[in-house]
Amino acid sequence: MSVFISSPSNPKVKDIVQLTTKARARKSRGCCVVEGYREIDRALLNGWKALELWTLDGTEPVVSPEHFADHYVANAKVFDKIAYRSSTEHAVAVFHTPDVSLSRAAEVLRNARGVLILEGIEKPGNLGAVLRTALAAGVDAVILADPALDPFGPNVIRNATGALFEAPLFVGGAQEVRTLLSEQGFTAFITHMHEHASSLFEVQWPEKSAIVLGEESRGLHNDWLDCGYENVVIPMASETIDSLNVSVAAAVLMYQWKSSLG
Repeated sequence: MSVFISSPSNPKVKDIVQLTTKARARKSRGCCVVEGYREIDRALLNGWKALELWTLDGTEPVVSPEHFADHYVANAKVFDKIAYRSSTEHAVAVFHTPDVSLSRAAEVLRNARGVLILEGIEKPGNLGAVLRTALAAGVDAVILADPALDPFGPNVIRNATGALFEAPLFVGGAQEVRTLLSEQGFTAFITHMHEHASSLFEVQWPEKSAIVLGEESRGLHNDWLDCGYENVVIPMASETIDSLNVSVAAAVLMYQWKSSLG
């Protein structure tokens, strides 16, 4: 049964706006907001638990409301308030966020050949782009170590264009991540400008490889540099360029790893 909502002051409207705009609300309720039929459909196809579907009054839902516990039909004024993007294809949905704790990562990493670690990532656009590339390159998991953002925020979901729902994603503290890599037998490759660093073109990727990148503004924390990991750099042809955007660097490294698989 559909419920019509015409007032922007309705408590349900306040609830979904908080989920869209406040990371604390998303974390405490274990939910996030997904906009657009393509993204909603991909979330459903990948087994995300659906809670609410909001559609604009006068439009025919492309996604069946039967997938959702609740279906709300909003007038234009209400829909404009709950929609984060300028174009949402007249559909907004609330989903339970999956468990991304490191306790779930061991099973995935046991048979994984390649994983990507991002420490301290803070820009949603970068994370969204990395998730798309990781899915395309066939990386087995993406792990966020001490991220400075909420991976289920609206800008990550928008920039990932659906990859968030499919790419195996885990989140934890940096020390926990390092311990997990060791326990699962990974050789870690950090990216840090150093005179003893090897060109990525010289790397012999082992059976289980972990690529570790830091946020471009700060790089990796010193704790990563003192672990004896392999140090890899992307050669720069120009002396005026000393680094790449983290999503670009991740793409170069992931596809270089992929090329070694044969």
